[in-house]
Order: sequence, then C-alpha cells, then structure tokens
Amino acid sequence: MTTSPRTEDERVLGTQTVVRALSVLGVLRRATTDVGVSEMARSLSLHTSTVHRILKALVAEGYVSQNPETDRYRLGREALLLGLAAERNLGFAAVAPVLERLRAATGESANLVVRDGDHGLVVLRVESEQPLRFTQPVGARIPLYCTSTGKALLAYSREPAAELERLGELAAMTSRTITSARALGRELETVRDRGYSVNRGERIAGVCGVAAPVLEPSSGLATAAVAVQGPDVRLPEERLPQLGALVVDAAAEIAAILPSDYRI
Repeated sequence: MTTSPRTEDERVLGTQTVVRALSVLGVLRRATTDVGVSEMARSLSLHTSTVHRILKALVAEGYVSQNPETDRYRLGREALLLGLAAERNLGFAAVAPVLERLRAATGESANLVVRDGDHGLVVLRVESEQPLRFTQPVGARIPLYCTSTGKALLAYSREPAAELERLGELAAMTSRTITSARALGRELETVRDRGYSVNRGERIAGVCGVAAPVLEPSSGLATAAVAVQGPDVRLPEERLPQLGALVVDAAAEIAAILPSDYRI
C-alpha cells in the first residue's frame, strides 16, 4: 500500500508537533520560576505563535498552568501526576528508603543518578541533616568525568575507552580535576577493581563523593549510580573504604528494585 504525500506530510507535521510540545515541557521542567511565551520561544528557536499554540493545548489538558495575571506558565497538575506515576513505575519510590538508610548510616547526603547523554542526571536525593552539607537538586545535570557517580557510570559502560574518546577535552573544574583521558582511563580501571568510585574535590573544591554502579543483572552494565556526598573534612581518606562498602551494598539493593527491562 502506497502512502500518499499528503498523509506522509501530516505524519511528519504531527511528529514535529509532539517533539515541540515535549520541548516546551522540558523548558518548564528546568525552570525555577514561571516562564513567558517570548522567553520560551527564544530558548527553543521557535515562533512565538507556535509556542503559544502548544501552550494553549497543554493548558487545556492540565499539563501546564497559566497565571492569568502575568500570562506566564509553569507545569500543571497532570505533569505532577505523570511524574509521580513514573517515579512509582520506575521503582524510584521504592528506592527512596534505601537512600534514607544510606544517609542514616553515613550522616551524609545520598543520591541516585542515571545517564543523560554525556552527563549524569540526579533523579532521587535525600539531604544530610548536618548543618554543613553539600546540596544538589533533583533534576541537576552533572559532568561524568569529575563526579563519583559519573565515573561509576563510565567505568561500567559498554565501552569505557570509546566513552572517553567521545567526551573529548576534559575541562578543569578545580585543581584536582583529572583532565587527561589516559589518567581517567586508569582511574576507571581502579573503579572496576574495587567496585566503587571516589571524587575528592574534582568538581567542587571541598566536596567528596563515593559512588557505586547499579548493575543490570544480565549485562553487568550500569543503569544508574548511587552515591554519598559531603564536605571532605568529614570524609577523610581512611573513611572511604567503609563508605565504599556501604554504597556497594546500597547499589546491589537498588539493582533488585529497579526494572531491568527498561532504560532509565
């Protein structure tokens, strides 16, 4: 059966509209305040009329909410319900108690990170109750090469050497950042040997992190990474093996919770 040009054009147009609507939702997800139509159009390189039309549809379905006094937008109730359903279906709700126990055992913040292209994405986090602590919001995108979770994800990826080549130049975030691909490759070998990774001020001076990969049972590849993070004054070198054992145990527990048949 031959598809008519008109039908094919409509299909392409429909796909484009869906992609643009998702891009609009992405802007609102990352925003810390309400967003205006013109601001959103600029960030997406779209016409204002196009963005306004998409927003109108999303408001009608409850995925976006509009402030009638300012004509600015934020995510709506349906977006919240969708996120809660994803949290439940992907197992994140069941993972939260594991992170809470990890926080209790270490006294430090704990988080779960998944791969997002050449970055890590914080999808779940519990904050330390200590007055001096490292905070990092859910939704934050972090570099792979200079974070404990990122190094865990790289070390247990399908082709670590190819990953390093694709990352290209490694910018120095602090004086401790590993900027040599060869040195980082040796670091990833160490991570695989001991089962956990360490970041001592490589991304943010004075902050230490210890992470372990959450491994997919059949492939042995990392689907996520779990970490504890805190000021390096509370995470001295001699404490790292103990923290490493704790995150490895937490990662194994999380691996049994997260669905193994979906890419998170």
